[in-house]
Amino acid sequence: MNIFRFLIPLALLATLVSCGGPQGTGTESAPPPADDVQTLQHTVGEGESLSRIADLYYGDPARADQIARDNGVSDPAKLAAGSVLELQFAPSEYDAARRRAAALEPYNRGVAAMARGDLQEAERNFRLALRTEPGLVDARYNLALVLLKRGQAEAAGDLLGDLVAERPEDPDFGFALGNSLFKQTRYLVASQAFAQVMVHHPDHRRAAFGHARALQEAGSRQEAIQAWKRYLDIDDTSSWAVEARRHLRELQGG
Repeated sequence: MNIFRFLIPLALLATLVSCGGPQGTGTESAPPPADDVQTLQHTVGEGESLSRIADLYYGDPARADQIARDNGVSDPAKLAAGSVLELQFAPSEYDAARRRAAALEPYNRGVAAMARGDLQEAERNFRLALRTEPGLVDARYNLALVLLKRGQAEAAGDLLGDLVAERPEDPDFGFALGNSLFKQTRYLVASQAFAQVMVHHPDHRRAAFGHARALQEAGSRQEAIQAWKRYLDIDDTSSWAVEARRHLRELQGG
């Protein structure tokens, strides 16, 4: 099962203003002098992290450290939902931040449509968000998941391949890529995608299961046996473990 990226609070559409100006007024201030830092207020949503917020606004999760410093956040793990962060932008970043903020409204509509199973509406809104801001990573990822659900595994794989190339350590991107390749019956390549997830996340249960299943479907019997054993080292109690044992017995002739 792929995990889609969640709703972003609409409070993210707060106004960009110059430093020291009114905050959260809902109306845009006059453009600030070119040498001023510009700011945006962000209300933290449930389950959000600083790296996710940095990714949304700067396109760089590593800017989480800057957000923490600017807001006196000493323990990012205890980021409270409903708290307000001030995000600072250099003048050269201002237009990109505005585009990202504008793209979040159709993105959120896409997430809501996806959650209720309206895949056509979800696709339409994710594409609209990407027309506004092509670099919105979560919109690219969720669009790929919608395409997968709509039976367009090859198109989904193209999107996911680009995302994995950009962020090889993201387990959601890597697992979804493996899933798209599996659905295209490209089993060996799918097994490689799942294995790559486990390079960075050795105990990733879904990737380990997908890896073993892809090897089995590819007819790589010995490799599949080892992969199922590895899966059971990670998980030996769930319903997935029951299925893993069944596959293992089949491969071992028992």
